[in-house]
Amino acid sequence: MNKYSLMGLVWASATLMAQTPAAVPTKICVVNLQSAMLSTKDGQAAADEFRTKFSEPEEKKLQAKQAEITDLSDKLQRGANTMSQTAQDDMKRTLDKKNTEYKRAVEDYQFDRDEMQRKLLDDLSAKMQAVIDRFAQENACAVMLDITNANSGIMWVATAAEVTRQIVDAYDKTQPGTTSPARPATGGVKPTTTPPASTVKPPATTPAKPPAPGPAKQ
Repeated sequence: MNKYSLMGLVWASATLMAQTPAAVPTKICVVNLQSAMLSTKDGQAAADEFRTKFSEPEEKKLQAKQAEITDLSDKLQRGANTMSQTAQDDMKRTLDKKNTEYKRAVEDYQFDRDEMQRKLLDDLSAKMQAVIDRFAQENACAVMLDITNANSGIMWVATAAEVTRQIVDAYDKTQPGTTSPARPATGGVKPTTTPPASTVKPPATTPAKPPAPGPAKQ
C-alpha cells in the first residue's frame, strides 16, 4: 500500500466519523429555574445588593411608621378618660391619616419590590437560557421541565432527572461571579413556590376604638 492509498483511507475514515450523527436526545431533565438562577454567583450577588440597598432599608422605614401608629393608638386608648373630646377627635384624624399613608407606603414598597425582583430574574434568565441550551445538548436532554411553579402539575421528580445543581455549576463556569453560590438540594425534589412576600403588612384601615369615657366628673 503506497502513501497515497494510506492517506485516502485516513481521509475516508475522518469523513465517516464527521458524518456520524450525534446521540439522539432521550432524557427528561428537570430544573428549578428560579432556584438555579438565584443560586448562581451572579444571582447571589444581585440578591445581596437588592437586600442591602432596597429591601432592608425600606422595611425599616415601614416598621418605624408602623411603630408610630401603634404608639399613637396606645396613647389614644390610655387617654380616653382624661382627654377632651376635641383632643380625641384630633388624634383620631391624625391616626386615620397615618394609617392611610402607611398603607400606601406598603403598597408602593410591594410594587417596587416585585418589579425589581422581576427585573433581576429577567436579567439572569437571558444569560441562563444559553447555558441550559448547551447543557441540554451535551447531556442528551430531550425535554427540560421547569418546576419553579408549585402548580406545574409535576408531583415528584427522581434524583437522576433533577439537574438544578448541574445547571448552576455550568452557569458559574461561563459567567464567573464574585461570591460562592448556595447549592440547591441534590435529592428528589418537589416543585417549589415563589419567594414569600415581605413580612411587612398594612395596618387595619381604621384604628382601634378607645374605651367609652366614664361619667363626667362633678
